[in-house]
Amino acid sequence: MNEKAVSEADIKAWREDGVVCLRQLFSADWMQTLESGFEQSVANPGELSKDYADPGQGSFFTDHAMFQRIDPIRRFVFDGPAAEIAARLMGAAKVNLIDDHLLVKEPGTANPTYWHQDQPYFQFAGEQFCSIWIAIDAANEANGTLRFVPGSHQWGKEYQPVRIGLGDSPDAVEVFDGPAPDVDAAPEKYETRSWNLAPGDCLAFHGKMLHGAFPNASHDARRRAISLRFAGDDIRWQPRSYAPTETDLSGFKAGDVIDSDQFPAIWRA
Repeated sequence: MNEKAVSEADIKAWREDGVVCLRQLFSADWMQTLESGFEQSVANPGELSKDYADPGQGSFFTDHAMFQRIDPIRRFVFDGPAAEIAARLMGAAKVNLIDDHLLVKEPGTANPTYWHQDQPYFQFAGEQFCSIWIAIDAANEANGTLRFVPGSHQWGKEYQPVRIGLGDSPDAVEVFDGPAPDVDAAPEKYETRSWNLAPGDCLAFHGKMLHGAFPNASHDARRRAISLRFAGDDIRWQPRSYAPTETDLSGFKAGDVIDSDQFPAIWRA
């Protein structure tokens, strides 16, 4: 990756605002690889896949851990530019893959993505947590682009996870700092920000950034994306009762470095 592709202004925005929009950092070849991986993933969903939409009400399909079974996704994650992008934004000397998360909202899907932070879904403590949400299709307010509360990663809060397409908290979840605030109920209190995206654009944001997404109210525009989540140097294991995407965790103790088959180190300076 050309280092100038992520500028000092981008790094400053990521650290201060918690989110930055990066345009066209993924080549046509990489996007073709991602498209191939998407098709294979949907045709062969994994055990962590889920559809949040009610039958006949569109589809909000998600899947995880595709790098373990879908070769184009593995190549995109391990050999593409995303991990280095995350490293530059975080200032990290090493990057571990935390999660790959496919998100598809079909036209006519009324489910929003409810306000949440990414980091509380995982058993990690630390600040170097970066999510990179890559648009496979054009995304806008009509078909479900993401929304953010700038600066919310600096509030010193970790909110209870919710099922992102349903809005409820699982029974097993810790108290954390309570539920995420209802941003839409108090628009005068919270600044929100969103971007229209073209295929190959991405949104990079901090793991404690409060965000959600619009429903897909369009009639004919799919919204496909993949969210890649990365850990930097300071992330350590922090046991929690609710970690929905983590499956094989034998041997971890509080404070451990997370290097493992499930969280492989895929980039080093």
